[in-house]
Amino acid sequence: MSRPAKIGSIVGVSVLILGVMLAQFSTSGSSGERRTGPDPEDAGPSGLLGLSILLNDSEHSVERVAEAPASGDLDPEKTAILVDPGTLTAADASALHDLADDGGRVVVAGDPGADATSRLLGTDAEVAGASSLGPFSPLLPAPETSGIAVVEAEGSSVVSPAGGALPLIGASGEALAVAADVGSGRVVLLADPSPLQNGLLASSDNARFALNLAGPNGREVQLVEVVRAPPGSGLTALPSEWGWTAGGLLLAVLVLAFARGRRLGPPELEARPLPPPRRQYVEALAAALVRTRDPATAVAPLRDAGRERLARRAGLAHGADDAALRRAGQAAGLEPAEVEALCGAGGDEDAMLAVAGAVAKLTTKT
Repeated sequence: MSRPAKIGSIVGVSVLILGVMLAQFSTSGSSGERRTGPDPEDAGPSGLLGLSILLNDSEHSVERVAEAPASGDLDPEKTAILVDPGTLTAADASALHDLADDGGRVVVAGDPGADATSRLLGTDAEVAGASSLGPFSPLLPAPETSGIAVVEAEGSSVVSPAGGALPLIGASGEALAVAADVGSGRVVLLADPSPLQNGLLASSDNARFALNLAGPNGREVQLVEVVRAPPGSGLTALPSEWGWTAGGLLLAVLVLAFARGRRLGPPELEARPLPPPRRQYVEALAAALVRTRDPATAVAPLRDAGRERLARRAGLAHGADDAALRRAGQAAGLEPAEVEALCGAGGDEDAMLAVAGAVAKLTTKT
């Protein structure tokens, strides 16, 4: 395999591996939307099957909503309940606030994020850690605390500070649940979702509290399963370490291609170009001499050069006589006509060609 083909194979395989890695993470990160929060049909400790059955048996028909609040599928005549929805987007929080402003009832159990908390309640507030693990009891009389003595929760989250919101359930001066009147509706925020989940729904007065949150008997409930793309979908789902690794791999491939490839400029020749054979030069010179008007004078320098080359080849002294040069020419393998042309003084065409041939041979053999 040629060097360019090897480089192309290395680059191709590296890019293919990098593409598969990115495609895998991009697909896993953006495989569509995912349901956040417990499932109303989940019988596990964090599921909402118990809440769904409790509401249906208490004349609160339950409707599952598998769209984000911002989609506009919520009805202000019904109670919208979101349990452990994760961080809500600004659009979803604003949609829930507007729903309450139109007379709706909104219950959010779990931390929706600091910005969403403030948007929901219409006041600066956030879910924070609590100094007490409970038990939690009513802080002020309200419809949501009617018939409630104790509410149990697994976590230690509270709404702090409650701001203009009404503290409903809490302990040690900290509010586990708060309510805020928004327009003609109401928003209730429960910092910990566990009182409404299967694991603790039957504990203490949690079931009574859940029914109070749903509103008056007969009011329909919409259990909202917030459906949205997970945070960091697509290529942003790649951990930063993977990003640096992929960048380093790509840089290594480029450096390898540059190091193994040809340098910039014209292609490098396989061998050094050589001048044409000297015989061709000598023969061309002889042909030019033939075309001169005084061939005998023109050929004299060439004859002198040939005699000098022959003497030097035979080890003769400078200015050796013709007899010695004849013997040296025969020993050098020159043709008789070439020997005579070097030792004579003729200037016709045959003599010039013979001189040129002798010089060519002596030049090649020197």
